[in-house]
Amino acid sequence: VALIAILAFGAGCQAFHETFSESWEERWIYSTGEKYTGRFAVETTLEGSDNTALKVTEKAQHYGMSALLPTPLDPGAGKTVLQYELKLGDGLECGGAYMKFITADDSFRPAGLAEDTPYTIMFGPDVCGATNKVHLIIRHKSPKTNKIEEKHLTAPPMVPSESNVTHVYTAILDSATNTYSMLIDGEEKKSGSLFDHFDPSFNPPKEIDDPEDTKPEDWVDEAKIPDPDAVKPDDWDEDAPAMIPDEEATMPEGWLESEPKEIEDPEATKPEDWDDEEDGDWEPPMVPNPKCADAPGCGPWERPNKPNPEFKGKWVPPMIDNPDYKGVWAPRKIENPDFYNDTTPLKHIGKIGGVAIEIWTMDKDYYFDNLVITDSVEKAEKIREEYWKPKYDVEKAAFDAKAKEDEEKRTKEIKETEGAKDTFLGKVESSFISVVDKIFESSLISPYAQQAPLSNIYDFLIEKPMVAIAGLSGLVALLLTTMLMPAGKAETAEKEQVGQSKKKDATPAKDKKEEIEEEEEEEEEEKEDASPTRRSRRARRD
Repeated sequence: VALIAILAFGAGCQAFHETFSESWEERWIYSTGEKYTGRFAVETTLEGSDNTALKVTEKAQHYGMSALLPTPLDPGAGKTVLQYELKLGDGLECGGAYMKFITADDSFRPAGLAEDTPYTIMFGPDVCGATNKVHLIIRHKSPKTNKIEEKHLTAPPMVPSESNVTHVYTAILDSATNTYSMLIDGEEKKSGSLFDHFDPSFNPPKEIDDPEDTKPEDWVDEAKIPDPDAVKPDDWDEDAPAMIPDEEATMPEGWLESEPKEIEDPEATKPEDWDDEEDGDWEPPMVPNPKCADAPGCGPWERPNKPNPEFKGKWVPPMIDNPDYKGVWAPRKIENPDFYNDTTPLKHIGKIGGVAIEIWTMDKDYYFDNLVITDSVEKAEKIREEYWKPKYDVEKAAFDAKAKEDEEKRTKEIKETEGAKDTFLGKVESSFISVVDKIFESSLISPYAQQAPLSNIYDFLIEKPMVAIAGLSGLVALLLTTMLMPAGKAETAEKEQVGQSKKKDATPAKDKKEEIEEEEEEEEEEKEDASPTRRSRRARRD
């Protein structure tokens, strides 16, 4: 292990470099915990290369595996550099791809790895739903209470979205300056003071809210109130309708008032087996009136509505400043009994004694490689340039070529369908695509547009605009139906209840003999309806 995992690049330097090549299984031990059923595999990641990496083989699995460092690394003694490569085969939609750098403890055994195994630092990508970040979490022990608390990097960088491209992640901690730096592909994405960018802060506030303080009952925190002196203007008509008939509108030229919208199908004929006594009078089905096809409309013309310029809606008094307003209430401050000022926080996070991949993922086919734990920034940079850069150049060139090919294909498809855009549906489709492009190019969406799932949504909307339009239309219809149905049902139920009451009041009481006779007639009709002949006729008629 010492010969393979420890690389001496200079006096006093320490490094753990794992390439997941020969005998890696001797260094890495699976957890014996019941939930850790996922198993890794080591495979080549680049065609024509003998470079191997650790592969996540199955989705919907817990993976748990760790390795001990031959010599623990102390983050409080200088610089700490954590670095590893990650290649996402089909992106990362919901899964962890981070590593836990286990706190040195003589009692820890890799086979005993669990979710709550203490770690010093957690670092790496994590994506699921709205979460998309490269974690940097440091577990810090209070020098006053000995309580351990996770400190999370605020606003961490996002995970690169390219599929089948290896990216390298680097975290650097410096105990001499109390600073951190995070790099992706050797480019600094975020850096600063440990005291400024972590939540909760490494040093707690001197004062805290008094937990026993309560807001007085007479405290007024409404800044605005309705003007009690305001009165509704005399000319304010709350009953004015929002829409009124457009008196200036005229019936379009060519409107066929005398023609119905639908007519009986002239080609329809009465089925030979239709029985007027059993099936009722036959009526031909209705079809659209062909005379209306080229006309602006058929049937009685109705004047369209337009917005009522006199519509004002329900009157409400204007809001004014509340003379009794006291401001936003806040509890009084008291001294924080747990306050401390730790000027050397990295000396209180524990030494790194091992490294673990302890993740749950709904994705598969992503690869870990070239894990480095060292106290030398130069050493990590040298490994990055030697192992990662050549691989990245090849994969990025292939990714860019594929992206260019896809763009050219899309451009060709657009040109081939330009003729269709002169039609009504073509114009609708073109307008929809234009709106989608504007939304995804907006400042709110564009930073995330190239990442899953937004990139997948965009591709679907652009490739299948009419399907998307139909889906959105259905959703709107469903929402309108949901809002309108309760009122309609309530009104119908009320009418039925009133009708039943009137019917009950108007219907004289039947004697027992009449009720029995009616029940016998209903039973006889049910038997006839259930007969195969009647069912067959009804099915043909329908």
